Amino acid sequence: MLVGITGNIGAGKSTVSNFLRSMGYPVFNADFIAKRLMLKGFPTYKRIVEVFGNKILREDGEIDTKRLGKIVFSNREKLKLLTSIIHPSILREIELIRETFEGEVAFLEAAVIFEYGWEKHFDKIITVFAYRGQRLLRAAKRFGLREAIKRDRFQLPYSEKLKKTDYLLCNTNDMLHLKFQVEELVKVLGEA
Repeated sequence: MLVGITGNIGAGKSTVSNFLRSMGYPVFNADFIAKRLMLKGFPTYKRIVEVFGNKILREDGEIDTKRLGKIVFSNREKLKLLTSIIHPSILREIELIRETFEGEVAFLEAAVIFEYGWEKHFDKIITVFAYRGQRLLRAAKRFGLREAIKRDRFQLPYSEKLKKTDYLLCNTNDMLHLKFQVEELVKVLGEA
């Protein structure tokens, strides 16, 4: 069973993933898959550099994902272009994970499951919820507040995500409360 973990920026998806990892479950991350696929030697690297130019490259010739992120999260058309290049390869990786872990419970964290119609690739989907103010404060520590707000605008509101989700984890309290919810959810998934 492949279970998707989603939620808007700063909701706590990675915290949930870390709890699951510590419990011994295989957990994958779509952002890490994307970053690996953008390394030199992968076909996606060449195509991204052709489209976005050398200005996105670091001194060592690798793609500077922060620089690329600033470009695409400032322009919806450029984001569409990037996703048209990278998403087919990510989806192939997701299918490989599904095949590899058939008969087991595995998890994949991806912020954009619903935004890009990826839900059909998962057996179940968990949405991690936090209030917007909480999320932006958390994300600002990583990206800065302006960048966090920009990225948040590209995500579906929770009112849309909740229509399609199977399980909701509410990350509006403390870590112990979230961990308890994860432990209870794993029990339910084990019975599914």
